[in-house]
Amino acid sequence: MKGKCVILLTVIFFITPMFLFATGSNEKEGKVLRILTWEGYAPAELVEKFRNETGIDVKLAYVGDNNELIAKLAASKGSGFDLIQPTSNWVLTAESQYGVYQAIDLGKINTDNIDVDLLNAVTDATTINNEQFAVPFCWGTTALAVNTKYAPKAGMTYKDLLNSQYAGRISYRSKYDTFYMIAYALGLDPRKASASESEYRSVMEKVLNKLIETKKYVKTYWGSRQELEELLSRGEVWVASAWDAIGWSLAKTNPDIKYMIPEEGAMGWIDTFAISNEAENIDEAYAWINFIMMPENAAVITSKTGYLVASKGSLELSSPESKKLFEESFSPENIKNIKWYFALPEYAVDIEADVQERLKAATGN
Repeated sequence: MKGKCVILLTVIFFITPMFLFATGSNEKEGKVLRILTWEGYAPAELVEKFRNETGIDVKLAYVGDNNELIAKLAASKGSGFDLIQPTSNWVLTAESQYGVYQAIDLGKINTDNIDVDLLNAVTDATTINNEQFAVPFCWGTTALAVNTKYAPKAGMTYKDLLNSQYAGRISYRSKYDTFYMIAYALGLDPRKASASESEYRSVMEKVLNKLIETKKYVKTYWGSRQELEELLSRGEVWVASAWDAIGWSLAKTNPDIKYMIPEEGAMGWIDTFAISNEAENIDEAYAWINFIMMPENAAVITSKTGYLVASKGSLELSSPESKKLFEESFSPENIKNIKWYFALPEYAVDIEADVQERLKAATGN
């Protein structure tokens, strides 16, 4: 009988590849969790530990940015995934347009393990009609990674991403985080401007013009953590926009590379847990949330990747080196000056997409 079941399942999976991703041929029904996430958020050792403790297998699919995440959910109407990890300011964008998430049941989450300030921030950012659609997982910042051996004076302002002194040695993402950095460097306030379509377009046009003007100084637009780490570690890039985890990871092997917070302040983000509206394994999703937010498990992520987890006490349990690097980058003043990413109306998302495409297509002066 067991052999017949295997043959039958093999035929079904061959006919429907998407179903193969969704369940897998070796998992018992109800014992698999499908997560759409980011690199580094589910280390193999924690996946194995979770499987050993719960009997639940984890199937991972990765995204490179929130636009890709939303596109995947919109295309499938949320099916094919159970647990999703959008950045907090993108949750309501996807929910309001596509209805891809279901409300979070906080009664199933051990919120005692979650930093209360980050929980409140995500609650405020992801609640519609008294229904909350996400809880915090990782948080961090985007600022500057600088090779101080070659660019000892860089890192004090985002204008260094526009500086001819570092021509051919600059890299940043052609995405919203860079647009905000340059806006703040130009004395503009993208958060305030986002309340008005005309004002937001005006701010983004000024940013675009400045980026096109200085495009000739840019070596490349980086697209993944691995790509940027290679560019910085090989010395091909000296000044780059970077996530804190990238800067800290490289600093462990090359002390010349520093993660630096400029005078305009770091850009702050919070990645979350949200549950698909078409989730088939809801209990398993809550089990993973509670497992990964235990301080001893969250500390593994920080130690291995540098990502900060919204788990109380996890930084203290992470490696001493990770804790030291965090404290070197973030003075109390720098923490207060974090510019948190903000939820965008649909017109602002469209404007950013337009700016991104025009920047890529433009020829630098």
